[in-house]
Amino acid sequence: MLDSGMVNKIQKAKTYAEEPERIHFRSLEVAFDGKNGNHQVEFHEGHWRCDCDYFHGHHTCSHTMAMERVLGVMAPEEVG
Repeated sequence: MLDSGMVNKIQKAKTYAEEPERIHFRSLEVAFDGKNGNHQVEFHEGHWRCDCDYFHGHHTCSHTMAMERVLGVMAPEEVG
């Protein structure tokens, strides 16, 4: 049985989830299982990073772009 405090927290979580603009990423690190190998993708200090070869020359790649698509409106934006 849920107590009233937990019911309130569940409702508050639902409200927060409907307002993703409240959430601001500072850092994010994921293991990404790519088609040709596994990669480390992260968002840190305002910038996306990936350890794949393509990212090093272009500062973007299919892995970072996929993360932006998965996160949708919550995807952190690059800082200048």
